Amino acid sequence: MTKVTEPKAKQSLLGMIVSILIVVVSFVFFYLNPLGLSTTLYKVLFLLTGFLLSGFVFFKSPQGVRFSSFLIETKIELRKVVWPTRDETIKTTGMIMVAVVIVAIFLWIIDALFSWMVHLLTN
Repeated sequence: MTKVTEPKAKQSLLGMIVSILIVVVSFVFFYLNPLGLSTTLYKVLFLLTGFLLSGFVFFKSPQGVRFSSFLIETKIELRKVVWPTRDETIKTTGMIMVAVVIVAIFLWIIDALFSWMVHLLTN
């Protein structure tokens, strides 16, 4: 049974290594500019091409396939979420703002009380 999973593990590791190497090489070419590209536009285009190629290699690896299926499942789950209405959002935001003001006033009073007590003890 392990002989079946070993090639997939090696393929997955190889895909990740190649993808990371492509990103590293893209950054090296961007910063060191060994091709002598005169404008930043060409360097940025080279960097973006490296990112796209790296993404393509990653999504063809087994980990990338699992990640893309995870994203698809996440999108399906997000459709099931019941989002609050505008009125519910406004009411909840208002309650939170009132609670924050009340807690701020309470902490201000406690701070003033402790400051007064310390002032009494030190004088």
